Amino acid sequence: MEQNDLFQLIPIFKRISDQQLAEYVCIYNLDTKQYAVLCTNFYNSTSSNDDHAYFKKLIIELLLEESPLSRCKWFSSIEQAINQHDLEFS
Repeated sequence: MEQNDLFQLIPIFKRISDQQLAEYVCIYNLDTKQYAVLCTNFYNSTSSNDDHAYFKKLIIELLLEESPLSRCKWFSSIEQAINQHDLEFS
């Protein structure tokens, strides 16, 4: 395993309203010291444990399916990564 295959997951939550929450699943590359957003999960007051388990499974599938090095766009700050992700998916 190369050093650049090591990533740290960083969940960042954004309150959308009093009924909805977004979770940015951010990753930090331990080698390059850069950040990316892997995906965003949305929760509301009726989200269940099954929803949470599904999102966790989805994260693992995304990490296995394709290397985050090529899947994601990388930035020097977590804020830049989130802002770019929002621009692309809004």
